[in-house]
Amino acid sequence: MSGRINARVRDAQARFAGERYVGSDQVFRISGRRVDAFSGVAADLYVLLAEGTVEECRRRAYERRNDWPEPDDVDDWGACTFRPDGTALAMRVVPERASPDGRSPG
Repeated sequence: MSGRINARVRDAQARFAGERYVGSDQVFRISGRRVDAFSGVAADLYVLLAEGTVEECRRRAYERRNDWPEPDDVDDWGACTFRPDGTALAMRVVPERASPDGRSPG
């Protein structure tokens, strides 16, 4: 893949404090409210994993272990965690949409 993410990959992407992450997302309900959960890894590390260069991924994650965003740096998500290995988990409440028949959207 030579440094870029293959266009055929359908993984979710998110940006936290200017850092792009690639992974998966899920929308689910808590007490009737829709919640979006994203988990992923920094995009540059994702590329290395997709190419099978796991040791290089580990080395780069270790080099950058103090550079990942802090939860306070992320405004548009609720709860966020960033691990020293370059992974992230973030959740946010999905804004409600109007439903003409009063049912919950989705």
